[in-house]
Amino acid sequence: MNRIFTLAVSVLLIVVTCAAGADKSKSKSPKLTEYPKQGTINAALKHLAKAQELAKGSAKEVADAVVCLKKAEIQLSKDKGNKHGSFKESAHRLSGQAAKDLENGLSDKALNNIEEAIAATHKAGKAGED
Repeated sequence: MNRIFTLAVSVLLIVVTCAAGADKSKSKSPKLTEYPKQGTINAALKHLAKAQELAKGSAKEVADAVVCLKKAEIQLSKDKGNKHGSFKESAHRLSGQAAKDLENGLSDKALNNIEEAIAATHKAGKAGED
C-alpha cells in the first residue's frame, strides 16, 4: 500500500513538472523569419514586430511604437536599386503611414498598416529586394 502511494505521488509530480515545462515553451515569443544576406529586411521586420506589440499598450508604449516604426521606415528606405512599386517600397510607405496614424491617435488603422507592412516586408524578403 505504501509503495502504491509513493508511485502515485511520483507519477503526479512528473505530470505536473511536464505540464509546467510545456507552458513555458508556449509562452516564448515566436521566432521571426530571417532572410539570409538581407540585413535591412531582417532589421525592418524586427522593428515592425516590436511596433505592433507596443502599439496596443499605454501612451508611453505607443510613443515607443512610433519610434520603432520610424526605425523600420529608415531601414526600408535604404535603397540598392529597387524599382518603383517594389514590396520594399510599399512596406516603407505603410510603416510611415502607420507612424502618422499612431501620432494622430488612430490605433486601429495603424495596426492594420503595420500588419500590411510586415506582409510586404516578408514579400520583399522572399523576392530578395534587399
